[in-house]
Formats: sequence, C-alpha cells, structure tokens
Amino acid sequence: MESAAGSANGGYGNTRSRPSPELLNYARRLRELREEPMPAVLDTSCVRTGLHNHLATGSLPASLQAVADRTIRLFMELETLRETLRKLPEFASQLSVPPSELNRIFADDWLPLISVVSLPPELRALDDRAVAVRDLDADDYPTAALAALLSPCILLTHNHRHFQPLGVRMPSQGVDAVFAVMDLKIGETQVQAIAMVPVAPVVATAATVQWAWEKIGPVTLLILAVLVVGGIELYRRQPAERKQRIRSVAADAGHFLLEESAKACTKVQQAESLLGACAVPAPEPRSVTSAVFRELAMAHDSMSAQRLYDELDGSVRASVPRLRSFLHANKPSVFLEVRRGSFALGAPYVIRRAATSPVDTSSG
Repeated sequence: MESAAGSANGGYGNTRSRPSPELLNYARRLRELREEPMPAVLDTSCVRTGLHNHLATGSLPASLQAVADRTIRLFMELETLRETLRKLPEFASQLSVPPSELNRIFADDWLPLISVVSLPPELRALDDRAVAVRDLDADDYPTAALAALLSPCILLTHNHRHFQPLGVRMPSQGVDAVFAVMDLKIGETQVQAIAMVPVAPVVATAATVQWAWEKIGPVTLLILAVLVVGGIELYRRQPAERKQRIRSVAADAGHFLLEESAKACTKVQQAESLLGACAVPAPEPRSVTSAVFRELAMAHDSMSAQRLYDELDGSVRASVPRLRSFLHANKPSVFLEVRRGSFALGAPYVIRRAATSPVDTSSG
C-alpha cells in the first residue's frame, strides 16, 4: 500500500530524492559544454590576430585547427564577414603583406572552414543580450545575435567592451575557450584510454577465444580452462620471494594507473571550469528558434525536419510551430537545403576572383 508520505508527494515518496531545478539546470549546462562540435562565432576583431599568427607560423590558428579536427564548428554572420572583407586591405597594410596574398589566405584557407549565416531582423532581436550589444555598438549586433542563438558557444572576439552583455570580460576569452575545448577533449581521451588498460587483456582474451571457437569449436573452453588452472598452479609453485615481487609489481602498476587517472580527471575538471567561465552562457529560457539553431549547429550532417524535431529537447518540442515551413522560409540565408528536405545551418561563402581585381566579394 502506498504510504501517506508517498501520497502527499504525488507518489514520489521522499521529495529529497528528486533533483532540484537548479541542479537540473547545472547538469544541462555541463552536458551542453561537453557536446561536440562546440559552436563558435567569429568576429572581425579576431580575424586580424588570427591572420597575423597564420603568417608568423605558416599554419592555421588554433581555432581553425579545432574546426578542421571537428572539435568546434565555426560560424560567421554575413554582415560581419563583409566587414572583414572590406578591412582585409587595411590588415594587409598593417601586416606588411600584399593584399592579394592576404586575400588568398583568407579565401583559400579560412573561408572553407566557416559556415556563413545571414540573420533576418526578427531573429536578431530574439535574445535581450544581443539587443543590449546593439545599444552599445550597432556594428556588433549581427555577431551578438548569432552567438546568443547558438549559446552556450565560443565568441571569438577581442572586443570585450561591446560584448559584455554576452559575458565577454577579457580580450583573450574566446581564444582561452578554444584551448579549453581542446584540453577537455584531450583529457577525456586520456581518461578513456587509462580506463581501458585494465580490461585490455580481457578484451584480447575474449577476441582470441572467439577466434578459436570459430576455428575448433567447443574444445576452446577446455583449452581455456587448462590455461587458467595452469597459470594458477604455476603461481602457487613460485618461491615466496618471487610471489611477493609479482604482487609488488601488480600493486605498483595499479598505483600508477590510479595516479594517471586522477591527473587526467583533474585536467578534465580544469578545462571544463575554464570553458564554463569563457563561453557565452546559454539563454534562460531557451527559445524554440535557439534550440533549432543549436541542434543544427552541432549536427555532423544535414537533417530533415522530422529528424530535427525528434532530436529537440522535450521541453521545447511541443512549442515548435510548423518546423518544415520555418526552415524553408529562411533558406538560403539561414538554412542551406543540402538535398531535398535536408537542411544545415549556414552555407559556404565563395570569393570569386576576377581578372581585374584580386577578389570580388560576391556570395557564392
């Protein structure tokens, strides 16, 4: 029979067993920070620094390397991209390189890694934080609106003054977030690798047994039993000193694995903490449009309207009005129909080279 306490609590029993809304929100924020690829938004103020590092080292900056590795996915608002293209000759002069060379680097090495989105006015104003950035500087409004819709995300900008409403407090915050994402991935890989070490012999044995079973059948079990019993008997016949040495080596190996596991877990926690401090926080509450944007931003392939609907969180799914119509109404400026009925967020931007000038900034 249901207890009185259980009845009073709607059948849930002790209310302390139910997580609080604050704990659920914290768990959700933590899960979103670990999702890959992590969305990132590029601002013009970060392009010049990235191009300077590119020229100095001869390789892509860390943020674009992370895009190539599919650790993050990089977006840029169309107005911001056009502003960047207008400023490339100025950057070339500051960096003492021919404009044609800087144009080539940006067009050939950078743009293929960037998805470009052109937000209509009604979508820019959905997040109050973006509107607050607009009030500080209208030129930063498109970037702020895109970052707000994709948040939690990385905002690659050195302009910490105008982007304060989005939680940007330091010029290096976006780059720090990129390194935090990379450290988080490395740390998690190390934790998984260390966890696999003790089970590796078991996995190898299981694979060997399966192979032998396929070759010689049930006799495999008899052979395995003989090997196990033989190993135990061999250990028992060892002198006490050698037994102690075997136990000591095993203990040292276990202690080493524990230490390395603790180091890797600490690295993950530190990277997670840094990323949480540097990333643009998630909106509270998240709008349906933001949920759609973020789901597509993290997708490894284009998605149909039905698949996108199925992937949305249950808290917003019921509020999705005519998703297919929304996707079609905002193509190709926001959503690219990769193939019939399958959509991606953003589209490539192609700079067409003309015979009379280094670049022609027309959209591809």
